[in-house]
Amino acid sequence: MYVYIYDEFLGSGRHDKALHKIEKRLTDLGLNGKTIRLGTTKNLKTSIDDEIRQGAKTIVAVGNDSTVSKVINVMANNQSDEKYRLCLGMIPMEGKNSRLAGVFGVKNLNDACEILLSRRVESFSLAAVNDSFFLFKAEAMLNEAVLEIDKEFIIQPTKSSSLEIKNNPSAEKNDRTLSLAIKDGDSKSLLDFKELILVNKGTPLITDGALEIETPAKISLSDEKIKIIIGKNREI
Repeated sequence: MYVYIYDEFLGSGRHDKALHKIEKRLTDLGLNGKTIRLGTTKNLKTSIDDEIRQGAKTIVAVGNDSTVSKVINVMANNQSDEKYRLCLGMIPMEGKNSRLAGVFGVKNLNDACEILLSRRVESFSLAAVNDSFFLFKAEAMLNEAVLEIDKEFIIQPTKSSSLEIKNNPSAEKNDRTLSLAIKDGDSKSLLDFKELILVNKGTPLITDGALEIETPAKISLSDEKIKIIIGKNREI
């Protein structure tokens, strides 16, 4: 069963024409399912948890990167064994705010429905930050920051700089590490780690370009995985 999660911003009316076209195409392809429109009366976690209990097999995030990230976090944080049968699909509604869709080969609305039909599934390992998860990267501007790396040493950048943490979600379990880059002007420091604790004054960590996580933040490898329906031409 397909469950389509419509983000709250789609209720403004601005995307009605595109949504109507998508819904018609999904019906023509036999991919019609249950639609959940998020808003003041619909809670994402409660809605997805209910659908998992009722036997949903595919959750489709209809929206942007923020929608995808929120859905991933609810799916990963679900405590039931039934979550492992789930696949995540995506229909990007905002090109400039839907960069994750391109990474998974979903270039546009026309492609999205065909990719759901083809159902080419790949499993990706998540990284953890506090009680949340991310797929690819976490970023922050550093301000009086303190970084503890693998409980072995501490870094305290002396100038205003930026941090980028990358996860390789396709790496084999035994080879997995997270990559840290600290940039200060033209200089750049790189290292790999498995656990990092970040304290950053007044500036949140941004995961996958979408969700804000306040510090202190513990960033680490996670055993959680998520199955995603992907296209053939991914932007790696």
